[in-house]
Amino acid sequence: MAEQPLEDWLERRALPRPGLFSDGYDRDHVDQRLDEVIARLRAGRALTALVDRPDFPAAPRARAYDRRAVDDLFDNLKWGSDPRD
Repeated sequence: MAEQPLEDWLERRALPRPGLFSDGYDRDHVDQRLDEVIARLRAGRALTALVDRPDFPAAPRARAYDRRAVDDLFDNLKWGSDPRD
């Protein structure tokens, strides 16, 4: 496990864009949810409601994050796994 706190790592993490000719999840919605996750981590509060089955709207590639990368990150958070591993 990394020395950096998870919330700091999440704050600095850059999620990839979708592949060419693909859409993905809207960056603004994902960023907003991640900000809420980070705030709860810092407050020592439960994340379950925020990370269990997040529903993000689709967006064109220019305004999106890769779906698989976002799903993997939130799955790790949901199951208590460290996404840095």
